[in-house]
Amino acid sequence: MKRALLPCCLITCATHAQIGVDRPVVLTATDPAERTVQGSAPALEADGLITLDGARSGRYHWGQASGTGMAIQLALTPPAEAYVNGMELRFVPTAPGMGPVSVNVDGLGARRIYRSDGLPVSAGLLVPGTVATLVYADTAFFTVARAPATCPDGFMPVNGQYCIQRNDTVNVSFFTATRWCNDRGARLCSYGEYIHACTMHQAELEGLFNDWEWIDDTSDHTHMADIAGRWVCHSISNLAMIESNNNYARVRCCLTLK
Repeated sequence: MKRALLPCCLITCATHAQIGVDRPVVLTATDPAERTVQGSAPALEADGLITLDGARSGRYHWGQASGTGMAIQLALTPPAEAYVNGMELRFVPTAPGMGPVSVNVDGLGARRIYRSDGLPVSAGLLVPGTVATLVYADTAFFTVARAPATCPDGFMPVNGQYCIQRNDTVNVSFFTATRWCNDRGARLCSYGEYIHACTMHQAELEGLFNDWEWIDDTSDHTHMADIAGRWVCHSISNLAMIESNNNYARVRCCLTLK
């Protein structure tokens, strides 16, 4: 009698198992309510079945961030197997990042992150406590967010169009000054932007009139670049665009608000 009950128990007892199917599964029930697959757990491997709940929640796009603001490490569940065009990731940075920022997803290798317009990451795009979204294309990731609508740390609003750095910074050549701003997702100020900020917000800007500051305007000669703000806001002169200690000026970047 006991032997007879054993097959029944095997038939009726609930079981849990992993099933591998190497070909399409076609559901043929006439009732739509019966053409379903239920009880699937979240995928743990790249080729696992994705549930509606998993797709709706976006958990497969979410990464756990670590590392630094300039070299981000991301861990996905399940882990990514390769970088592919259109790959979308979301995460919360652990530290602020700007300029030449990179991300390494599941040990696949570091890839640069750029703004959606192809420029280096602006200050304020990757900050702790704020969700960042990236999309992969060709050889790099691009931020989905636009340039910050508010000025990042170290900058102040001049009007609704742009921000300017509060203090003058490094003392370098014109070429280094341009790259220094670009690496921070910013740029050298035009003369109009500089004199407007200097005149209207003089009390809020630090380091004014301590030295010449580079602006993004060239002189009548193609080998010269303009400098401004030595003694008063409208002070203007020029220096040769060469790498020489005698042709250095301070850097104060501007950043366009979009």
